[in-house]
Amino acid sequence: MNNLYRLSDMGILTITGPDAIKFMQGYTTCNLTQLDDNATALGAVCNLQGRMLTSFLVLRSGTDLWLRMQRALVPATLSFLQKYIVFSKAELHDISESYVCYGSLDQSAVSPTDGFTIELDNRREFWTSSTLSADEDIGPWQDAEVTAGVAWVTESSQEEYLPQMFNYHNHNGIDFEKGCYLGQEIVARAHYRGELKRRLHRLSSEKSRNVGDQLDGGTVVAAAPNGLLAVLKNTGEEPVSASFVDGETVEATPC
Repeated sequence: MNNLYRLSDMGILTITGPDAIKFMQGYTTCNLTQLDDNATALGAVCNLQGRMLTSFLVLRSGTDLWLRMQRALVPATLSFLQKYIVFSKAELHDISESYVCYGSLDQSAVSPTDGFTIELDNRREFWTSSTLSADEDIGPWQDAEVTAGVAWVTESSQEEYLPQMFNYHNHNGIDFEKGCYLGQEIVARAHYRGELKRRLHRLSSEKSRNVGDQLDGGTVVAAAPNGLLAVLKNTGEEPVSASFVDGETVEATPC
């Protein structure tokens, strides 16, 4: 496979059993009941205040769900959901040690014989138990995600942002018509009342920047060699100027 990258910072949480979809429907921003078998969607699990505990790609496999998220967040997400799943015919499993996520920028790359192939706008992922030859330098993959305007909740951004602040409503990651889910009231209010004061922006820097780096108007939430995504204060749709703490000023464009 060409342009194959091992996404070692990603892990997988599965929810299995006949009640898996029914249970998770009450905790996800996306509508799982509309997800076809072997189809995927972007989504998030929020706390009562509508702040994201984690974000993910979810894949439906029969009655089961596979959630690919930042690996560091899998244990905390499992522990959070475990408190509510006890009366459901469903089980949670951290399978991050058994399955590995790979990314490819070659849309024609041959899929592995086991696992799943996830088709995305400008890239694809393979979730497989096989060991594949891959590049550990995921810079090009990170560039592709920034180009697509996709950021993931990390340990540093956990419980900090509404899903709209990561632009998930424009990636079909929020269904404002579905039934209630944890945090739904806050998420919906921000949407229908136009109360969003912070939003995702694309920018670049002459220096190497990391997730969590601060600007005067917000924080970097995704970093790649050739670009950054940051949540900045901006109630409009026009570009804004923002300055890093070391004084570099950049122009940031809403995604």
